[in-house]
Amino acid sequence: MLPSISEHLAQPEIDVATYVRRKRIALAHEISERTKVYLDTKYWVLLRNVRLGRSNCSDTKELLRVLETGVADGSLICPLNADIYLEVMKQDDEHTLMATARLIDDLSLRVCILPVMQRFEMEFFHFVESSLKSRDLVYKLHELVWTRAAYVLGFVTPDCNGVPDSVNMAMQKSFADYMWTLGLEDMLNVMGPSKAAAKKSSFEDISGDLNAGKFAHIDEHSSFKGVFLSEVQGILDVHKKTFCDLFQYIYTRDIGKKLTDEEQQDTSSGQMLANLIYNAFRLNKVTHQLPSLRIGAGLHAALRWDKNRKYKPNDLFDFRHAIAALPYCDRFFTEGSLHHLVQDGNLKFDEYFKCKTAHKPADALALLETDGK
Repeated sequence: MLPSISEHLAQPEIDVATYVRRKRIALAHEISERTKVYLDTKYWVLLRNVRLGRSNCSDTKELLRVLETGVADGSLICPLNADIYLEVMKQDDEHTLMATARLIDDLSLRVCILPVMQRFEMEFFHFVESSLKSRDLVYKLHELVWTRAAYVLGFVTPDCNGVPDSVNMAMQKSFADYMWTLGLEDMLNVMGPSKAAAKKSSFEDISGDLNAGKFAHIDEHSSFKGVFLSEVQGILDVHKKTFCDLFQYIYTRDIGKKLTDEEQQDTSSGQMLANLIYNAFRLNKVTHQLPSLRIGAGLHAALRWDKNRKYKPNDLFDFRHAIAALPYCDRFFTEGSLHHLVQDGNLKFDEYFKCKTAHKPADALALLETDGK
């Protein structure tokens, strides 16, 4: 039974952010013993087609059976991710869309990984907090990365004007309780499949620009590490504003002093953290911290280092699947090209993150059957 608004009113000391974070940590512990199997969009489509009787592939049929059995007996889970959601929502046929949503709900148990930008911010924050506090006082990344399907695109909450703050906060926590129970099928039933479907991708195809940049600078670096560090620098440059906000938040929280307008305009802290992280990677001081940064930079570097390979329109979307899967899941079933890139000799991300990958249903099935022995 969900807590009532009156119960939330009795705990005004717990704000909404703290309340939802506690729910996410509890969810992480709830699924901690399950093997996390990340299915990219290709696999969700293959399995959905089996359910709908549109495919007779024996390997895929057996894979679906093994996954359904594992979810039912508590041994595995196939979490949702925003990038899966965005691709799935492109489907025009309502029957197919609803069938896909139902399959995702069944295998994910309505569990979702935080959106990519939120994961980056969380990992940067965790990196700084871990350097400031005892390891025992900081949650592990895998305890912080999980949420529910209704928050697949990020956390939102209604703000009720005209009511006391305590009532507003209680209503927001109660709303979060309700959202915690919803799956994709519920969301589509509320929104309507036709309105929920994303008719166009929200991501512009920039593969042409990336290829032009790659070949214009193809001889700029003499080592793979040089290419990798240039990608690290590029990602850090994008997040400098995040770094500034992070330091300002920590300063205000720990010192208890409000920043002056001049201090708020100072961006030096953002550059300082960017430099610190860059040099930590340069000196090989980063181990399993900042996994999203490592994977994003590594995949781009591996593709740039291969002089015979060009960026394809869907590469960036595929990379986001890898960024979600490799550090937080145990198995990653994906496209053939991404599978091979993850195993690139300069990366070996499947070994580094201990996340076994496969692109053929038969191989995916073999990995799961090995797990069960």
